[in-house]
Amino acid sequence: GDGPFWTAPPGRSRARIEIRARKNLAEIAASPSPTMLAVLAVLVERLFKRLFTRIDVLGLEPVVEAAKFHPLVLVPSHRSHFDYLILSWLFYQNHLVPPQVAAGINLAFWPLGPIFRRAGGFFLRRSFDGDPLYTAVFRSYVQHLIKAGVTQEFFIEGARSRTGRTMAPKFGMLGWDVEAFLASTRRDLFFVPIAI
Repeated sequence: GDGPFWTAPPGRSRARIEIRARKNLAEIAASPSPTMLAVLAVLVERLFKRLFTRIDVLGLEPVVEAAKFHPLVLVPSHRSHFDYLILSWLFYQNHLVPPQVAAGINLAFWPLGPIFRRAGGFFLRRSFDGDPLYTAVFRSYVQHLIKAGVTQEFFIEGARSRTGRTMAPKFGMLGWDVEAFLASTRRDLFFVPIAI
C-alpha cells in the first residue's frame, strides 16, 4: 500500500521481515483462475439443479449495472456454505467477474483451499492479535483490491450463523475497506447488503 501500516521493530533485518511478509501474503491472497471458475460454474449449476427447486433472485439488475462501472463490496448474511457459491454463480451467469471472497483460514485446508483460492477466495485468520506485520499485510491486500476495482465479498457477521438467526455485525473488514477507499484515488465504492 501507499501508507505505512506498520513499522519494523528496531534490530530486525529488513530481509527477514520481507520473507515473513511474503509468507503472510501467500497465506492470504486469492489467485483466481478463469479455467477454475468455468469448471466450477458447470459443477455448481448441476449441484443447484439437484438440490433446489428454484433460486429466486430479487434486485440483481441494479447490482449488475453498478458492477459495470464501480467496484463493489458484497455484504451478505451468512446462513450456509451455499451463500458464496450462489453469489459467485450469479455473477458468473450474468457475465460479471465473480467476487473475491473473504474466508476463514480454517477453509484453506488441502484439497479445498487451493480450489477456493483459484475460485477467488482469500483467507484471513480469526484473530490478528499479536501480529502487527500480518495485520499490515492484510490491510495492504484489501487496499490493493480496492485500488484494482476488484469486487469483494465478506460476511458482516464474521462467521456462519449456525442457528439461522442474524448475528451481531463485526466491523473489521468494513473498516478496512472504507480506510482503503479513502486512501485510494477512487471516486466511489458501492457496498451491497444481501439477504439470503
